[in-house]
Amino acid sequence: MKRSEIIPVVTCCSFLMVLLLSWPARSVGGEEGKASVKEESGGMSTKEKFSEEREEFKRKTRARLDEMDKKIDDLEAKAKELSAKARAEMKEDMQKLKKKRHALKKEMKGLEAKSRSKWEKAKQKIQAAEDELEESYNKVRSHFEK
Repeated sequence: MKRSEIIPVVTCCSFLMVLLLSWPARSVGGEEGKASVKEESGGMSTKEKFSEEREEFKRKTRARLDEMDKKIDDLEAKAKELSAKARAEMKEDMQKLKKKRHALKKEMKGLEAKSRSKWEKAKQKIQAAEDELEESYNKVRSHFEK
């Protein structure tokens, strides 16, 4: 190999060596590594972000559930104005709706899961239950409006 070909190879190898030698110090980095993670995430650790995300989701879910409770109460109040036959049909639908609401409240206990994967599964179940509850409510409401 010619001398002119060796210089770029040696330079490249030296550069890679410096990179590899400094890499473990940055990734393991102790306090310095933690500080850079906090700086990148706006001063929050991953655990703090997860906790905040979980609390925000729980708050939104409770608010959505409270809103649904008000809607259900409004439907029950309007149902009192219906004929006896229509009220009987509506009562059955309302019971189904309340069961779904109760199931959603029960699923919310799963949001206390410690691990991220269990919490994600609980979150997905709750979102599906919320959607199902909303769909059921709309079905009952449309039946009421007929």
